[in-house]
Amino acid sequence: MRFFPKVDPAGPIGAEVRASAVDYVNRVNWLFETWDLPGMIASFTSDARIVHFHGTLSGEDDVRHFLTEHYPYLVPGVGRCACNHIVDMEASGLVAVRYQNLLVRYAAPEDAPKLSNGQVDESDDLPVIWLYSPMLDRLRKTDDGWKIAERYIGGSTFNRRFTPLETSAEAVRQYLPGGLA
Repeated sequence: MRFFPKVDPAGPIGAEVRASAVDYVNRVNWLFETWDLPGMIASFTSDARIVHFHGTLSGEDDVRHFLTEHYPYLVPGVGRCACNHIVDMEASGLVAVRYQNLLVRYAAPEDAPKLSNGQVDESDDLPVIWLYSPMLDRLRKTDDGWKIAERYIGGSTFNRRFTPLETSAEAVRQYLPGGLA
């Protein structure tokens, strides 16, 4: 992928580091899926850099603003599946995790609270893979465990039919898990 920076593996990586890095990426996806805003922000280093189809972010203030004002429409009624992980140790000491992130639309935003309450919904159209994104997370080991130092979200594809008509944070905030912003 031309969009992603080149990953130069520095040598073999142990099974424990590989498993731990993959587990971390999957746990971060869960934070996003459950709208754990403090956890989402804490999953990045304070100087993290994120390159996203919405633009480039740097540092905690940018990340917080992006997540609260631009990201919420990507949460209600959406599950995340990170797959095909490739993990490499880089000479910089960062661990690069390349993977594909699939966002599965399982409910319209306004129906999402029903399902999070354990109810069942029937649909002729859902669930469906709504968004595909290739990802590269560069992880740094800290005293608190892994943190994302860099995140690159490559060219992504949305299934336009399942994108909410209104994507503003204000419009979808009431449907976020827990109803919190």
